[in-house]
Amino acid sequence: MTNDKKLINSIIPLELYEPDYGSSLTKTIIGLEHLRVKKLSGSAPPYIFFQLKNIFQMFESLGSARIEGNRTTLAEFVEKVIEIPNKKTNDEKIQEIFNIDNAIEFIEKNISIGGKIDRAHISEIHKILVNKLTPPPRGEGSNYPGNFRQINVIIQKSKHIPPDQVHIQSYMDELVKFINQQADPQHDLLIAALSHHRMAWIHPFDNGNGRAVRMFTYAMLIKQGFQVKNGRILNPTAIFCMDRDKYYEMLSLADSGERIKTLQWCEYVLNGLKTEMEKIDRLLDKDYLVKSILLPSIQFSLEHENITHREFEILRGVINNKRMAVKSADIKKIIREKSAVQISRIIKKLKEKGMLMSLKESGRTYTISFSNNYLLRGVVNMLEKNDFIPKSLNKN
Repeated sequence: MTNDKKLINSIIPLELYEPDYGSSLTKTIIGLEHLRVKKLSGSAPPYIFFQLKNIFQMFESLGSARIEGNRTTLAEFVEKVIEIPNKKTNDEKIQEIFNIDNAIEFIEKNISIGGKIDRAHISEIHKILVNKLTPPPRGEGSNYPGNFRQINVIIQKSKHIPPDQVHIQSYMDELVKFINQQADPQHDLLIAALSHHRMAWIHPFDNGNGRAVRMFTYAMLIKQGFQVKNGRILNPTAIFCMDRDKYYEMLSLADSGERIKTLQWCEYVLNGLKTEMEKIDRLLDKDYLVKSILLPSIQFSLEHENITHREFEILRGVINNKRMAVKSADIKKIIREKSAVQISRIIKKLKEKGMLMSLKESGRTYTISFSNNYLLRGVVNMLEKNDFIPKSLNKN
């Protein structure tokens, strides 16, 4: 009886609240609107940018898993990425992170600007997230992959009791309709923040709800025009994993359904998103990227004996090149090697180590490669030093 009363009290309407004109939330929304329509014309070449994007996707995946209690640190995960680039592992803690990575890839391939997010998308995202994981109570998988729960659940350390399983379908139908409504563009970001809370409130799956909700939010941002294919890096989970307790506190605030508290939740989400996007956009500036991230990262690799001094000189030459790409003749000048045969051997070795890659298949113009080899350690170290990565990712 007590539980029924709590359940009735927890039912709240799904409503698009308007922030007050001139409020700090309104100003944040306007700032994000500028970022959404801003044409990104950074000087970092795309073949460098997309490697950075892959690294931030890794942070997004790890951060989302750690919010759920996965104890894998960033340093540990970097080593796993280097060891197993094919993502095949028997370690379920690592598999959980790889699954999130795969879900992001699915979203980026299947969600388009202005397109619909439907039940099939949500189902597939959940299925990917729990793939190869042991179902509860022993693991982070699901007894109903891709399907709504057929049991009632409780949320640890939360006063909120999710709706009875018989109501999930109708609540999710309402949510899907809400996110696909023809709304004024100025309301898009509020819809994203409100939908994040609503899906967490419904808790539609038997397990993996937190992961599914954060991937759902990632999909919403792409739908709303924060397009990653044209030079944007999104890392929304950084907002939540920076302070896990604060995240849950703000989620609980919105459980009341009260306008003021719900808008406080929206402001928390959108402020964090704006800060993250403004910060990450700095990486599109080639000069900043070279001086603050890439050159210090190969120096780090040299000091930790991940590369030889000659390899360091070649990689430094690539990074300092105007195009951040070189041909064999350029390498010849960098290391003052006269033998064409020797230059070919050096290039071959660096390609085998994954530290140089051809810009085109079988091409003879090369750029630095750092997203899945020992150079990754240095790049991640410098991103962390420059506050692009939440320090919480390296805490046990």
